[in-house]
Amino acid sequence: MSLSYWNGRIVPAGEVAIAPDDAGFLFGDGLFETLRVDEARAGNVEAHLDRLLEGLRRIGIELAEDRQALRRAVSEVAEAAPRPIARLRITVTRGGHEGPNRLIATAPYEPPDEDLYRRGVSTRLLPQYPIDSSSPLAGLKSISYQLHRLALREAEAQGAYEALLVNERGRLVEGSRTNVALVFPDGVVTPPATHGCLPGTVRRRLLERGQIKESPLSPEDLATAGEVLLMNSLIGVLPVSKIDNEEIPVGPTAARLRKVFESL
Repeated sequence: MSLSYWNGRIVPAGEVAIAPDDAGFLFGDGLFETLRVDEARAGNVEAHLDRLLEGLRRIGIELAEDRQALRRAVSEVAEAAPRPIARLRITVTRGGHEGPNRLIATAPYEPPDEDLYRRGVSTRLLPQYPIDSSSPLAGLKSISYQLHRLALREAEAQGAYEALLVNERGRLVEGSRTNVALVFPDGVVTPPATHGCLPGTVRRRLLERGQIKESPLSPEDLATAGEVLLMNSLIGVLPVSKIDNEEIPVGPTAARLRKVFESL
């Protein structure tokens, strides 16, 4: 039976009920984290908790739980998650008159087929959905996710796996659900957090290990890069083979960095 953590208790998933006055439901006021669970074990938990707790401090939501309690709840819910692979989501909203709501829940997850890790995926550059790097929400995993969802829906409607987004100054920032990295002769480069991207957990681990570095990027750099990579906690590192119907090379870097991340 699938279990969820709901406001301090482990309960059957069907017992979770959102009150009508919940600010997350009404206004998108809250944050979330998505973790991959392999054989009942959640991955990269500490990095996700770092980002969640820092984000909650920024928006002024105070939890009843401490970090240890959240870590324990993640572990308990992961142990009951669908196998072999599941998606675990931590959601915190400002709630209503009783205070913040905290939900940890899982769902089955099917990662990209291994063939896509070899031959790459198609993307669309969609500058009509600009990221505001000066927004108070910049860098937060906010449940106010409409812009990213709209971009992803448009990309998928055009037969692509992912949308590539720019900021208000036209700088390449991220994918609608991924971080982006470009491979050049002098290294692997990802846009800096100051340009508005979400500081992803895969991105963070690879930066910490010196496998990638931050540097400003433009859409024009997509045409000159040796390889283009997508990163997030569910897919790891995935190569791009096409941008706006233009084919680009798929090299060995995605596979190498995926192994590096999975070994951490």
